[in-house]
Amino acid sequence: MTLKDYLVFIRWKNLLMILLIQLLIKFVLFQKFDLSVSLDNLHFFLLSLSTICIAAAGYIINDIHDIKADLINKPNKVFVSKKISVSRANNLFIVINSIGLLLGFYLSFYINHNSFFIIFILTSLLLYRYAIDLKNRLLIGNVVIAVIVFFSIMIIIVFDIVPATNNYNNQTQIHIVKLLLLISGFAFSLTLLREIIKDMEDVIGDKKINAKTLPIVWGETKTKKLLFFLSLFIFMGINYFSFLLYQSNLYAAVYLTIIVSLPLLYFLLKINRSKTKNDYHKLSGLLKIIMLLGILTILFL
Repeated sequence: MTLKDYLVFIRWKNLLMILLIQLLIKFVLFQKFDLSVSLDNLHFFLLSLSTICIAAAGYIINDIHDIKADLINKPNKVFVSKKISVSRANNLFIVINSIGLLLGFYLSFYINHNSFFIIFILTSLLLYRYAIDLKNRLLIGNVVIAVIVFFSIMIIIVFDIVPATNNYNNQTQIHIVKLLLLISGFAFSLTLLREIIKDMEDVIGDKKINAKTLPIVWGETKTKKLLFFLSLFIFMGINYFSFLLYQSNLYAAVYLTIIVSLPLLYFLLKINRSKTKNDYHKLSGLLKIIMLLGILTILFL
């Protein structure tokens, strides 16, 4: 495989988004609030690298165990068995995952909280179990991926904020933690929506492997209703938060209302009208854009 093939194989765009979110939090949000942190720039980079490595390993192991369905759902994007052998893909998974875990172990030792290493182990195990069978279970696989995205943001709290918190700065630290919980919740919600949409996109191949995803078990109509109400709930939450920001931060409020909530409103209107695989693929791409636009709100806070 070429370098470009390897980058596509590990979903470089998704990894870049994770990196961008973490960098915005560290070098924009934290600096604006003059937050006390425990990681210098080098060790924060290692934290991001560890997160990206474990995520990339998750994509690889998922592709290894998803060959049969992928040959039907996306035959032109199958790498394992076509461009890279299963054994070589497994070796790549082991190497990248091991790098992520070793970095996680080192960082846990660096901040004097060795027990925090369990977060990296659990994330890696979750991704492995997801690839083997959780992704084919009703809603469980969708929630697992959303939780892992949630963790990719919350891990910054655990490694950069918690060790640096004391009686003198705890109020500011708690304020930022609450803000990061909102950001993580937003990422969780959009990821959950996107995972369900992807299941609707891949329903033909998933049926061939006897998967029990939402659109297969509930049917297309009921799944669309769930998507609609989940999207409506997120839409209302964004606008409520925008309303709260209006008095103190007009720019952030306007940005959320126009740039983030309007595309989500468009998504709401398109759900029931979507019928084909291509329709669902476009909606999945739209949700990824909305998530990125939502995270960029950090620039206005």
